[in-house]
Amino acid sequence: MQSSRVSRGLVAGLVVVALPVLSSCVAVSGSQTQEPYTPSDGVWANSNGLELRNVIAVAPRNGEATLVGTILNNGGSADSLVSVRVNGARTRLGSAPLELPAGQTKQLGVDTSLGRAVPASLEGSSLKSGSTIPMTFEFERAGDVRLDVMVVPQSGYYATVPAPSDAPSPSHTTPAIPG
Repeated sequence: MQSSRVSRGLVAGLVVVALPVLSSCVAVSGSQTQEPYTPSDGVWANSNGLELRNVIAVAPRNGEATLVGTILNNGGSADSLVSVRVNGARTRLGSAPLELPAGQTKQLGVDTSLGRAVPASLEGSSLKSGSTIPMTFEFERAGDVRLDVMVVPQSGYYATVPAPSDAPSPSHTTPAIPG
């Protein structure tokens, strides 16, 4: 009986000593759950109430791509996407400016459960599968948002993304910007 009390006392003492040591590992290690990250190939950014999510360029072949992504307007007032600029490439957006009412979501390139997509296509020699291209989204109120967007092939997970030539004809073309 005496030895079982001693054993319980030792176990309790070890727990009291080990708990602070073991729990401090999380505070020092910088666990990934403490850092925001994008669990996909697409990139994201926030600017003045607007959230760009999972922005990516899907290329059926070098030189052209469909711009895919989601824009959420969580701000208190409407905004609009005036243009998308890519160095050395021409962009076409289904309707420009693209109206972004407060509290609503717009899809680019691919229809989703969130709604019908606005056709968005890119053309230019800088669009090569595996590359990353600097892209600037110009908003009327939120200003410019710059992203480094990855260009992926139209295969695997992205096989069903429509090629730019398969999308409805956009009504607005942004001229190429030298660079």
